[in-house]
Amino acid sequence: MKKSLSFARKVWLHGGVLLLLLSPWKTQAWAEDVQQGLSAAEFRRGAGIGAALIAIVLLILVEFVFRKKLSRGTYYLMLLIGLFLLPALTLMNATSLLFEETETVHSCASCHTMTPFVNDLRNPQSTTLAAKHYTNKWIADHQCYTCHTSYGVHGTLQAKLDGMRHWWRYVTGTWKEPIEYKGTYPNANCLGCHGGTPKFVEQAIHQAQIEDLAADRISCLTCHGPPHPPPDARAAAQ
Repeated sequence: MKKSLSFARKVWLHGGVLLLLLSPWKTQAWAEDVQQGLSAAEFRRGAGIGAALIAIVLLILVEFVFRKKLSRGTYYLMLLIGLFLLPALTLMNATSLLFEETETVHSCASCHTMTPFVNDLRNPQSTTLAAKHYTNKWIADHQCYTCHTSYGVHGTLQAKLDGMRHWWRYVTGTWKEPIEYKGTYPNANCLGCHGGTPKFVEQAIHQAQIEDLAADRISCLTCHGPPHPPPDARAAAQ
């Protein structure tokens, strides 16, 4: 019984250290301070895979090697760690990575029918708003996501739901050409970056219509469009 308890304590101690190292709340700090050149995303990916592999090994050892040495309570505790806690870490890391990946231009180009839009975005000769923002680095990263997500938690959630709808349309082949934007584009996405800047404020027309712009009674795109190439110009961007 003492050997069983001693072994259980060792397993619990090592398991606790492992959970601390793989904790997603520690990921950023470890990625910056400990890992040699690895990005936070790469570290989370490794931590998620590591947690899954350790869970498999732990379950095999507990079930087929050390089962007779463990008390019933310790046995069920190890099963809890292997079946739920470690897989939960893998799931949390995978979900975090998935959410981050969907914010990239690469993601938009890979699983949406967005080739003409992304090619235009990356074309330094294009005069569309998307291309100007991309070429001039007015938006440093995640250019698609930054403009197509409203501010706040609700906006982020809506963007994810829209992404699922786009994915479903893509895998089922039920999208319609030419692709059209659903709904109206909120000026808050523009004003969040441009509103209040000297270049914005010095324009008298902005100040005269600021209330209408804030209330979406007038669209920024009326004067500053087009955001993307129109349908007849998309073929050249393929």
